[in-house]
Amino acid sequence: MRTLLPRSPWKRGVSPSHMRECGSEGNVLPRKQTGRPLVWKSLPQVSTPLKGRRVIYLDNAATSYPKPPQVAEAMLRFIREIGANPGRSAHRLSVEASRIVYEAWEALARLLNIADPLRIAFGLNATEALNLALYGILRPGDHVVTSSMEHNSVMRPLRALERRGVEVTVVPCSPEGFLDPADIEAAIKPNTKLIVLNHASNVVGTLLPIAEAGEIARRHGLLLLVDAAQTAGAYPIDVEADRIDLLAFTGHKSLYGPMGTGGLYIGERVPFRSLSLSNGAALAAARSWRSSPTSSPICARAGPLTR
Repeated sequence: MRTLLPRSPWKRGVSPSHMRECGSEGNVLPRKQTGRPLVWKSLPQVSTPLKGRRVIYLDNAATSYPKPPQVAEAMLRFIREIGANPGRSAHRLSVEASRIVYEAWEALARLLNIADPLRIAFGLNATEALNLALYGILRPGDHVVTSSMEHNSVMRPLRALERRGVEVTVVPCSPEGFLDPADIEAAIKPNTKLIVLNHASNVVGTLLPIAEAGEIARRHGLLLLVDAAQTAGAYPIDVEADRIDLLAFTGHKSLYGPMGTGGLYIGERVPFRSLSLSNGAALAAARSWRSSPTSSPICARAGPLTR
């Protein structure tokens, strides 16, 4: 089924009452006698200290803004009241920091239907997660199938791997941005190892058929890597039902977190040794990758927002 990523009222800062006034799209107020629609007045405006002006923010595909107040509150509470390293000591503040980290794991596992929360590795963002997966799994002589709707965070490492002997097939989408699952299956070769797809385009908003791709991957004994930078938190994702083996996500978009947050879900069909950072290429691609979050204050906001 051809699907478009739905608009999020919170991301656009539009209250339900505002949407009732402006219609389901929340973007056009009634015309004045001049007959000109007051489009700009209906858009959410944000007060900023930049030259004392209010701005209309429409760049949520890059970073969601404004953030829910719980984000700042949770991070500020951690800095003021806890402030310790998780898993480094036995004193009560360190134990509390560790509890926050585990709650973040569990909240994300519930959101994405992940059976084992510890199969989520926190990192800096989706780009880092995608690089780790691609460089960790693909070797010279392997073949990977992807689509023409991919973000540079997928295409650039794939082109770099192509120069190292990895074969890349880019399956073209329709002019509207839709992908036929039959075209994915037709691109599979005897040496294919991975299918990597963008769940939703940040340019046109189309959803790619990841559930169908998951079925194809299992049928051919392949792995499926999904770039969920645009959909994690905005659209239902079920790694079990969709048969996703690896899922890269970021925290600063529809999970409403700060920049510098994200991670990678690693399914049971993916051996951890495939993602070993002893691989020089993987290490260079993910220099600061770690299995625990980059900072506990960042994890502090994950719990209340993913429940």
